[in-house]
Amino acid sequence: MSFSHLPKQPKGGPNGGDGGKGGDVYFQASEEYYSLKHLRKDNLLKAGDGESGGKNKRHGKNGKDLTIFVPPGTTVFEENGKKIISDLVSTGEKIKVAEGGIGGKGNINFATSTNQAPRIATKGKEGSIITLNLTFSPKVDIAVIGPPNSGKSSLVACVTGNSPRIASYPFSTKKPNLWTYAHNFSRYVFLDTPPLTPEAAAEINILLRRVQTLLIVLDSTQLYEIAKIEPIIKEIEDYFEIDPERKIAYVLTKTDKSKAKKIFVTSHPVFPVSFKNEEGVEKLKEFLFQEED
Repeated sequence: MSFSHLPKQPKGGPNGGDGGKGGDVYFQASEEYYSLKHLRKDNLLKAGDGESGGKNKRHGKNGKDLTIFVPPGTTVFEENGKKIISDLVSTGEKIKVAEGGIGGKGNINFATSTNQAPRIATKGKEGSIITLNLTFSPKVDIAVIGPPNSGKSSLVACVTGNSPRIASYPFSTKKPNLWTYAHNFSRYVFLDTPPLTPEAAAEINILLRRVQTLLIVLDSTQLYEIAKIEPIIKEIEDYFEIDPERKIAYVLTKTDKSKAKKIFVTSHPVFPVSFKNEEGVEKLKEFLFQEED
């Protein structure tokens, strides 16, 4: 609320300007990001505030919009995690998730013929505050899952020539890793998942949503322990076989060991392999990279 008081216009009238609009908040998919890790430290993401109106009819500056970049494959849910707000699959896709507040009206808006000196101005309206859940399901050509120490990382290293962290103890892969591989001028994206345990099953299932080919890796030297293998196989085939178009195959590792069992009954293809002498690796590659008709 403001009035002009110029030397030659002692009754210059109201000149209070309007407040600026608050900034909006957006999510946008960008290939520069490969996970949601960069968002973990920020509990509150806020766009800029609109500035107050000023004297001489000055309109307050609008608040700066905030664009939050996420990797392609990010799904935005409401707070309860049930309703999907948006599925940002392709690079450049953008969605507004929170609306900025509205600036208040200065007293210049309330001048009338009967009230030429209004002493009234309105407050602005608060912008929206929303809590969201995000999940990341990368667009992946080939995903590798399996129990602890089954040879998943060794499989990725053997097929792609990349060098994942490999150790002889369980849980050497502690977080999902993405790898790329070029074959016959085509680019393939591999996903090496954390070890398959009951606690990690739900998280891994989210990662596998957009996977085209799923490789289930099992240690062939442990197949004689039926009590261990049967629950794993049942859980995998009940829990992860969602898309009927998805290719699924089992890879039995460590077949060069004396305890290895190569006989394995399943409705999906089975590839016994040894990374030590590269037995069966070429047949597995033919399955993974076979040309489409």
